[in-house]
Amino acid sequence: MILAKKATIYDVASLAGVSITTVSRVLNSPGQVADTSRKKIVAAMQELDFVPKAEASARARKDFKRIGILSPFSTAPSFVQRIRSIAGALSITDYELITYSVASEDQLSGYLSMLPVSNRIDGLIILALPVKEEEIRLFKEYDLPVVMIEISHPSVSSIEIDNIAGGRLAAEYLISKGYKSFGFIGEGGQPAYSLHATEERFNGYKEALSENGFNLPDSSVSFHKYGMNFSVDGVKKILSESVKPDAFFAASDLQAVGVIKAARELELKVPEDVAVIGFDDIDLADYMGITTINQSLDQSGQTAVELLVAHMKDHDTAVKHISYQLKIIERYSA
Repeated sequence: MILAKKATIYDVASLAGVSITTVSRVLNSPGQVADTSRKKIVAAMQELDFVPKAEASARARKDFKRIGILSPFSTAPSFVQRIRSIAGALSITDYELITYSVASEDQLSGYLSMLPVSNRIDGLIILALPVKEEEIRLFKEYDLPVVMIEISHPSVSSIEIDNIAGGRLAAEYLISKGYKSFGFIGEGGQPAYSLHATEERFNGYKEALSENGFNLPDSSVSFHKYGMNFSVDGVKKILSESVKPDAFFAASDLQAVGVIKAARELELKVPEDVAVIGFDDIDLADYMGITTINQSLDQSGQTAVELLVAHMKDHDTAVKHISYQLKIIERYSA
């Protein structure tokens, strides 16, 4: 019996019409390769059933003991805390965590097209990044278990966050506390390849205020670049207007810290002169006494790992969609 010759990187390069270096780059840094070349290489790998050498050995053992997490390149505390919870949940297993940070649309497309084909991980957690139908099909075709956080698809298990409901909850809370004039502050200019949670929270907030007879003027809204200084400047500008909010909804707890810092610099008292409610309930919110909306950062990360491990053990495990109830954590800031 003659065994079929296994495809090599040279075969892939020849079929795709590219150099071996380009194939290697696609395997290791797919976001650095032009989309047209990457698609040719992926197609060639699929046609040849190509498996890189190191991964072929692991495939023979039936697992790699590696779980990937694909997330936006971000230092935002909420991302850090959720990834920390994922790492903590994995620490009691024998799986290694491999992180893939996305800083561009090309990188996102590259990782989503290559990770299923390259056979380097047993499962993948996708955090707050959109996935196309063709990429979902690729996960299924290559039998790569996937769990999504903050995004959803009917055929993939997910942890879902209702950001619009979170904005509404913030408005309803502030109204219930008797505040009459409202402001909003959040990060703007988010890249097209990421989810726009800030805008969703703002929309829910504005809708709920309007439904209760309150106006949110443009002069009381600030979308700005990521960073504490931008947040402080945005709040100061709003508070310099003739109509000043007596309560803010900050789209994240870090933005809420900016409101508190700006108020102090203007010699305003929190919450007597200006109140603020945040979103996330990161560790810093507890330390700073920020009233906030808890989105179960730690629990959602742990649950994502549990779901993924279940899918890896049995690929026929039923798809689950889990949504944690958002809840107000009342502290001193509002």
